[in-house]
Amino acid sequence: MTGPCGPAGGVDASLARVFDVVPDGLCILSADLTVLRMNRAMAGWFAEGGDPEGRSCREVLAAKGCSCRECPAEAAMAGHACSMKEMTVPLPGGGARYLELSTMRLPGVDGGRDGVLLFARDVSVRKAAERELRQANRDIEQLLSSIGSIMISLDGNGAVTRWNRAAAEMLGLSGHQALGRALFDLDVGWDWAPVREAIEACRRTGEAVRVDEIRRRMAGKERFFGLTANPVPSPEGQSPGVLILGRDITGIKVREAMASHEIKMQSIGRLAAGIAHEINTPIQYVSYNAGFLEGAFADLLRLVEAYRQAFATLGRIGDGGGDRLPPELRRIVEDAEAEADLEYLAVEIPAAVANSRKGIRQVADIVRAMRQFSHPGGREKTFFDINAALKDALLVSRNEWKDTAGLVTELDPDLPPVCGLPQEIGQVFLNLILNAAQAMEETRGDKTGILGTLTARTARQGDTVAVSVADTGPGIPDAVRGRVFDPFFTTKEVGKGTGQGLSLAYAVVERHGGEIFFETTPGEGAVFTVRLPIDCPGEQDGSNTE
Repeated sequence: MTGPCGPAGGVDASLARVFDVVPDGLCILSADLTVLRMNRAMAGWFAEGGDPEGRSCREVLAAKGCSCRECPAEAAMAGHACSMKEMTVPLPGGGARYLELSTMRLPGVDGGRDGVLLFARDVSVRKAAERELRQANRDIEQLLSSIGSIMISLDGNGAVTRWNRAAAEMLGLSGHQALGRALFDLDVGWDWAPVREAIEACRRTGEAVRVDEIRRRMAGKERFFGLTANPVPSPEGQSPGVLILGRDITGIKVREAMASHEIKMQSIGRLAAGIAHEINTPIQYVSYNAGFLEGAFADLLRLVEAYRQAFATLGRIGDGGGDRLPPELRRIVEDAEAEADLEYLAVEIPAAVANSRKGIRQVADIVRAMRQFSHPGGREKTFFDINAALKDALLVSRNEWKDTAGLVTELDPDLPPVCGLPQEIGQVFLNLILNAAQAMEETRGDKTGILGTLTARTARQGDTVAVSVADTGPGIPDAVRGRVFDPFFTTKEVGKGTGQGLSLAYAVVERHGGEIFFETTPGEGAVFTVRLPIDCPGEQDGSNTE
């Protein structure tokens, strides 16, 4: 058989036809790698318009960009096992054909000498599919990496097989550090007990299991995570894998705590308003009656003094020979004066009434402060007296610090009104005062017999007003200073604190465009300072009050 591929060369005709029509490229090379025969497919790829017979393999293939470095044909002639090589053949209209070449040594094809069978397969479709697959994998990886939620995949043995970027960022452990390791061996600070229970339940039931409030404690910080364990099917007989999806829900917990705190404050406010109202009415009666008694007693004293003067005058007239008081009447009057101790009553009753009125005024001030704190207020900022807000906070919290500390106030009387939400700022001051009082409980007051000092100051600083609350407690240890404003952080024993007071204060001050910070000296106490802008954002002065 003859043709573009050369004569059949003694090869059986039927085999020659098969050799020529197979879709893969076939080429028989001599011992010196000269082309003896090339089928139609191979010639179409490498020998368009020319007869390749008798030409060097290097000449034919190199013309299409095949490199002769590490030549598979030479390797076959050297007796090495079938080797494979990929090459790219440029196409006339642009683009390329991708071929996979392999060779094997053929005995006795070149005048009794061994030659080489060169086999070429067009893998362009496969290459395109591989490119698409790689691109799809890159797209998937990019998508998974861009997801803001944690994604952790575990195999049936609990080893990590996927650890996305969000997991690395939120948990402080790179994928390189996590992949291949058992999840529970990783130091990510999670409370493992509920996580382990969720994974076991997921594998046991084959259903997704959600668990909230997974605590994470790392580097002195505490965060909260919500996780869902999802089953991943595995080959029969193997333990199923698990896909863990999760996110940091600390912000949600903070907002929930703030909402809960606000609801509690509203409830307490309504209760306080009711109590204040109930107290205010009788206090007004008592105050009015005390004023009436004060005036009436003064009138009675004047009347008694007039009677005494008249009695003395009648007695003097009687001694001179005029009308005399009956001895019995004189004795009755003198006994009554002695028994009543009129001189004592004349001094002590006005003093008692004055003290009563002072106490009534104090109760009235407490009632007014309670009503101010319980007033829901609006959500529109207004200009208010910062000194008055601080005084009210000190007044309503007096029971918390009166047995622990003495109070020192240094309030700037010339402060301008400050723009903000009075009820929220008042709550900030109350939290700082209660925090200071509780800090002094262990080292001051009844436990030691030594009173601490609670100092409240206000001052203007440029376009801001600074309010500070200082205590003489033990101070704040170095180890926890970075956590003071963290949500739910507290050093107090159970029942003494929720860890929300200072974090809520921080959030309120931040919403007002201010700042809150502290200074502390171990063993000497701490000073918390709130600095607030005088004007509302966009306001130039305090004239536009709400």
